[in-house]
Formats: sequence, structure tokens, C-alpha cells
Amino acid sequence: MTSSRLNNQRAKSKAEDAKRWEWRTWHWSVLIAGFAIRVTYCLTVDKESSFAGWDGKEYYAYGQSLLALRWDHYPRYFNDIRPPFYPIFLAPFLALNNHAVWHIQIFQCGLGVLQAIILAKIAGRWIGQRAGNIAFVTALFHPFLIYYCGFVLTETLFILLLWFGILCLQRFDAPAERSRDRWLICAALSLALACLTRPTLQLFLPVAALWIGWRVLSTSGWFTAVKITAVFTIIVSALLLPWMLGNLWAHGELTLAPGSAPVNYAFSNSQAYLRMYEATSKEEYYQHFGQMVETLSVASGKPPASLITEARDFRQNHPDDWWRLQWYKFKHFWTPWLNPLIFSRANVLISVVAITPLFLLGAAEVIPRVRKPDALFVLLLGLIAVGYLVAGFLFHVQVRYRFPYVDVTLMLMTASFVSRLSLSRAREWKLMHIIRPETSSATP
Repeated sequence: MTSSRLNNQRAKSKAEDAKRWEWRTWHWSVLIAGFAIRVTYCLTVDKESSFAGWDGKEYYAYGQSLLALRWDHYPRYFNDIRPPFYPIFLAPFLALNNHAVWHIQIFQCGLGVLQAIILAKIAGRWIGQRAGNIAFVTALFHPFLIYYCGFVLTETLFILLLWFGILCLQRFDAPAERSRDRWLICAALSLALACLTRPTLQLFLPVAALWIGWRVLSTSGWFTAVKITAVFTIIVSALLLPWMLGNLWAHGELTLAPGSAPVNYAFSNSQAYLRMYEATSKEEYYQHFGQMVETLSVASGKPPASLITEARDFRQNHPDDWWRLQWYKFKHFWTPWLNPLIFSRANVLISVVAITPLFLLGAAEVIPRVRKPDALFVLLLGLIAVGYLVAGFLFHVQVRYRFPYVDVTLMLMTASFVSRLSLSRAREWKLMHIIRPETSSATP
């Protein structure tokens, strides 16, 4: 390693040491308030409501099936099998109490405040203490991060695993970090478990692997970069492949969630999906939605192959309608607030107030950073791109599937923007007070 490279690495180490988020006494009161708000909200969500329809019911039934050693043989409504890790997460709670969800909700409240700490640490190491504080408070009191804790759905666990993996990659990339191997292993384990929670995150694994190779190559040779990237890949594969091979043996699909690919593809590439977007009333919307759900249900008797055939026929033989559907998806995905046609006015208003500022301030931070991108910013852009690929083209409820990728990233961008704005104003104020005494003393 040349002397110039050593000097650059030392300079980066000093810069990294200056950027850390440290715990302050006042953080305790904010954290307790955030936890209390989550628990209070969970008390308003009863067991049936916590399932949010068939999603929660199937995860709950899958967890019960695991306890009974029936594995993934649980009552299913749709022609797919849920990914395994969230049911595994639920299993110990169901072993304690098989007739309630309050203990699951309270534990997820704890995960919710851990999310805030993780995001604060990422922002702190990226920008500084002030940005970490802003991210911490924003995450603790963001309505949708509070909302998810009350439901037997994957969001809370998935966001925690995904962003802990991002934090570990950030720590791995720190020049002064002495435990780089440990952080690399933790990143691989966390991202692999996140993939077992939501398999669509697998598209992010090549992005993470390439990013790791690029960062190692900036300080070491090709051999080291390939070796460390291979270690990351091997650890992830060691967790994912056994499940995939098991599903290949049991269901004939080398995947983490058998049947989900054709179901999701058919769901989001159909005439009924287009009619949902073009509905003019809530009744019309749910009429088309119900028809489409029945088509994808187990009771319909349609095999996955026929669902793919129908979706392919729509794409090939009705190109104008198909492209119009893609435009609706694009517009719907990048609209910050909830769809007012299918959500209550209160929920739409909350989404406008809570999400729109993140989009505006986050975009204001993204634009200048594109000119001089740093390592973490490049990784976050890759995460946004993957989020759009897996959510923008597939799902009709954009917040649930966009939020872990895009909204949380924009939360960090907003923290960066606001902290820089505050710091710049503080510097201007300081300069004004330094210059004024000098000016007054020089005046006769």
C-alpha cells in the first residue's frame, strides 16, 4: 500500500471518528415516549384486526403449523406459501399463548424502538450527531412505523433486519473499524434473515455484494475484494439454500416462497388490476379487487401455470392496456400519500403530513449528493432501485411494500438535509457575532 493511500485512509479514519451518534440522557425520555405510544396504539388493535385480512392469518397459521411439526402445511387462502422466518419468529409467542396477539404486539413495539436506534446510528456515522438525533426522533414518532407494530405482519421485523444489515455494511466500510470481519458476518446474517422474511430482498443481495467488492477494492487488491465478497455470498447462501432446496424437494420450486412468483405476477398484470386503478368509487374498486383475489385463491383451482399464461396473454395481446397499467403503477408508487379512494380521510391526511415532507426534503438532499456520491449514498440508491423493482411493478398498496426501501431511506436523507441546514445557519450566526465586535471596535 502506497504512502498516499495510507494518508488517505488515516484522513478517512479521523473523519469517521468525528461522525458518531452518541447516546444522551434526553434520549431515554424520547425512547420511552415512543415505546409508550406504540403500546397504547396496540391496545386499540384487537386480535382479528391485527391480522389485516388473510396475510396475518396465514402467518399466524404457519407459526401454529411449525409448532405442531407440520411445517408449511397450514390453511392457505392463496396459491402460494408464505416465507418462513416471520412464522418462525411467531412460533415462541404462540407456544406461550396460542389465543392472543398482545404479547407479539408488545415485542414488536420493542423492535420498533430498536429501529429508531439503528437509523440514528446510521445517520450519525454518515453525517453526525445532529442528523442521528433527527433520525432517532423521526423514526420513533413516524405514524407508519408505529402503525406496523400492532399487526401480525412482516413489516416491523423486516425493517429491523434490513436496516441492521445496512448499519453493519456501513460499519464494515469504516476505515478505522477493527472488527470488519464481524460486521461483514453480521450484515450477511441480517440480510439473509430479511430475505427469509421477504424473499424479494434477494434482488438486493447482488447489489450488496458488488458494493462490498467495490469498497474493499478501493483500499486493497482484487484478490482481497473477491475473497471478502465470496465470504459474504457464502454466508448468505448457507442460510438461504437449505430452504430453497427443501422447497424444491417438497414443492418443485427452488424458491423461498413457492407459488408467490406466479401469484404476484398474475396479480399485477391483469385486466382486473387495471380496472382497480381506474375505479371511480370504493365499491367499484373492491368489486374488481374481490374478483381478482378469488381468481388467485386456492378455491379457484387454478394452477400457477394458468395464472402465468393469463398474465402473459394480457401483456402480449393488450399492449396499450398493459402500458397504461404500468403508468398507473409508476404514478401510484411515487405518490407519497395513501390512495384516497380506498383509505379513510384520516389515514390519507396522516400519510400526507407524515410522508410528503420526507419525499420533498429527501429529494432536496438526493439531488446535490448525486454530483458527489459517497459510499453509503450509492448503497442507498441501490436499495431504492430494488425497492421500486419489487414494489413498484407488483403491489397495489404502495406504502406497505415501498416503505422499508424508499420511505426509510428518505427519512435518512431528510435527517441529513435538516441537520446540514441547521449547521449552516449556526455557522452564519456565529460568524455574524464574531464579525460585529471587530467592526464596532474599528469604527471611530
